Amino acid sequence: MNYRNLFRYGFVLAVALLTACSSDDDAFDKSPSQRSSESITALKDELVSASHGWRVLYFPKTDSLLFSNPSELISQNGFRGRYGYGGDCFTMKFNADNTVEMRADFTDQTTTEAQKSEYLVSRNSYTQLSFITYNYLHRLVNDRFAGASDFLYMGKNEDGDLVFRTAAYLQPAREYIVFTKLKSAEETTATVRKAYKNRDFFEQMINPQLLIHRGGRTYFRSDIYVKRNVETNQALLKEIKEKRYYLFLFTQKKNPIPDYPAKEMTGLGSGYSGTEHGITFRAGLRYDSNMIFFDFQREGNRFVAELVSVYDPLLRHTRLVSKHLHPEGEPTGLKAEIYDAPVE
Repeated sequence: MNYRNLFRYGFVLAVALLTACSSDDDAFDKSPSQRSSESITALKDELVSASHGWRVLYFPKTDSLLFSNPSELISQNGFRGRYGYGGDCFTMKFNADNTVEMRADFTDQTTTEAQKSEYLVSRNSYTQLSFITYNYLHRLVNDRFAGASDFLYMGKNEDGDLVFRTAAYLQPAREYIVFTKLKSAEETTATVRKAYKNRDFFEQMINPQLLIHRGGRTYFRSDIYVKRNVETNQALLKEIKEKRYYLFLFTQKKNPIPDYPAKEMTGLGSGYSGTEHGITFRAGLRYDSNMIFFDFQREGNRFVAELVSVYDPLLRHTRLVSKHLHPEGEPTGLKAEIYDAPVE
């Protein structure tokens, strides 16, 4: 390249750089304080713009690897004391004056009595939503539940929900915080109440069992009476209720002693929370890397999750989701059902 061409190339490059730098949407046109202020305003506007508020599912600690292999043998006492943790359902309505009205699924009373407190949107490494005065959420901020009152905004998921995490975990998928916009005044008052009733219905099941199938082909069918109400089982019953975690077990090797627990079992487990539709399991009931059941709809006296395939044009991939959340999805025939089996 001669000097004349080199000069021309340099001139064109300089013009291109100057043009790029003068672009209105160039982030370098703005100072760090401007960008920080804009991110704070954007998140607050998003929160406040939901005139009916948000349904918030919060699982402070999840473990996607715990009881996620239906082929892994579990010994007779290999699951006691090892249960993971479930979550809670809230509704939150954010106001422009930095107050938030909150309901929670803890008790029948907390589902109907809105608690008002203050919040703050700020910015450090991430845009952060902080609940700065006491509300229902703070009941989870302790060593037992490992909850937090500062949420770091991570963006939106495939369904347009707001996704947060906390500073408690560096590893991914160790907590679940998702805000879903409510669409009506009725949802504002009824969502948490329905979630509470659906969770209570599941917890009142005497002998809940799980069936995963496609048509006549069965992939997994639990058969062990986990909630046997005998003196030696009281610690486990307490653990299930307090942690909101359920493990569906299948007999792999029977005990030769009648009415004694199986010697070896396999199982699928996950933490759960009620929803307005039924019940949700996080990190999912995982038969394999593709067949994962998260969201169940209550149908009469059972909970059903039927998987459909949905294509995401933005990420250019398909995902399996529950039909009641995406009725437009392509059927797969895969279905999981939770039912209360008779006790012999």
